[in-house]
Order: sequence, then C-alpha cells, then structure tokens
Amino acid sequence: MRRWTGRHYISFILIIMLMAMALTASGCQDFGTFPTPEPPAQEQERPVSTTFINSGDRAVIAVYEHLLSLAESHEAKDYLAEFSAVSDNWSAKSELFTDGSSVWYVAVDMSTVESWQEKPYWQQASWFVYQDGRVIPSNRLQANALRIESDLQELSPPPPAE
Repeated sequence: MRRWTGRHYISFILIIMLMAMALTASGCQDFGTFPTPEPPAQEQERPVSTTFINSGDRAVIAVYEHLLSLAESHEAKDYLAEFSAVSDNWSAKSELFTDGSSVWYVAVDMSTVESWQEKPYWQQASWFVYQDGRVIPSNRLQANALRIESDLQELSPPPPAE
C-alpha cells in the first residue's frame, strides 16, 4: 500500500476539484444556467408594402378592402353590405400634384338616383388612395366618407381592455 504524502495528497485533491469544476461548467451549459448571449440589436425594418395602386379599379378595390377592415362586427359587415349593394356608381381618377406625385381620388356618386331611400350621406362619398395602398377619407362631398367610416367603427366592438 502506498503512503500518502502531502504532495500526493494535494495533487489528488487538485485533480478532483478540477474535474468537479469542469463537470459543473459543462453541465450548466447543457441545462441553460449560463446566460445565453443576446443577438445584436438590429434596427427593426418596416415591412415594405407589396401593394401598388396603378389603376382605377385597383383603387376602388383598395377602398372596399379598407372599409371591410373597419367592419369588425357582424352588424358592421351588414351595414357595409347594405352600403355596397345600393352604391354601384364608383369612379376613380388619378390626381397629379405639382411635385410629381399622384393620388387616386375614388368617389361613389348616386346623386342621379331620383328617389333615394337610403341614408343621405351614402349618396356621395369619396376617399384618397395613395400609390402604396393607404386609404384616407376625403373631406370633399361634405366629408361623407368620414361619416360612413365612423358608422362602421361605432358598430364594431371596442378592443378588449388589458
């Protein structure tokens, strides 16, 4: 049997401690107790719009899509369906600005109907449609587009409170 001297005893203890530390360190990496490195902060990029409005028909469809996005409840969708059913005279024309940019002016005009039985502000309304697909209600034609959009928002439920 071998006799343990101070030098052998210290090296044996040192080897045991190094093995324990190595196992602990590798075990921590396996089980995720070391903080994971965070990815470098990247500037969030705004998604590029894939919509490009280049025709009058596409501008009218953009207005329909915009109104449909505002109609969140069943009652609002009924309102929109009724408005769409009675308003069938849609037109779109491109308006050119002095800086060279343009916007589509989309209007519904049912003023030629003699016996209009529906809401009076449904008879004429208009919206602006940008080339990237954004739709904004126009203040032309007595700002009736704003009244239609406010009706849709009123009929849609408010977002749930957090």
